[in-house]
Amino acid sequence: MELHLKKRIVGAWLTVTAVLVVAPIVLDGSRTQVLLESAAPAKPETEAWATQEYERQVRRDVEELASGAAAEEIAMPPVKAVDRDDAAPQGVPADRTSLDADKVPYAWTLQVGAFSKRDNAHRFRDLLRHDGFKAYVQEFPDEGITRVYVGPELRRADAEKAQQTLMQRDDIQAAYLRRYLAES
Repeated sequence: MELHLKKRIVGAWLTVTAVLVVAPIVLDGSRTQVLLESAAPAKPETEAWATQEYERQVRRDVEELASGAAAEEIAMPPVKAVDRDDAAPQGVPADRTSLDADKVPYAWTLQVGAFSKRDNAHRFRDLLRHDGFKAYVQEFPDEGITRVYVGPELRRADAEKAQQTLMQRDDIQAAYLRRYLAES
């Protein structure tokens, strides 16, 4: 017999054997739902007062959201547009990180652009990221503009170095250094 024919006969024999062994297990159906025993107790009944208290709390939360009080609590502080660098704080060396009186670290960011079209701002941010800068955007719907920033940097000297690098680019007319305050 040829080798090719022998291989086909052995393969057919293995296939038939596998089907004869597996088919009764699959077609039997008794092994499909094997329930595991559990020692966990049944869920206790919820008292009526608990459900009513939960519903009252949900109602209070919804009314608070509707009143606008929650929105006032989480409102972002106004961010100013800058036309000059923020001054360095007294007694804080530019090559070190430091904390202010409220124990918030000084961090510095660079405002490198403001766009009336959101897509242009995002495109510019992506270009800066592609060139290795940490860039982000911030939208100001009241003013109708989206600003592009580079940073933040914890050391003012690092931010000033990035400012010098950015000012050498043709697509940036100004890069203003300002103190970065986190939104949260």
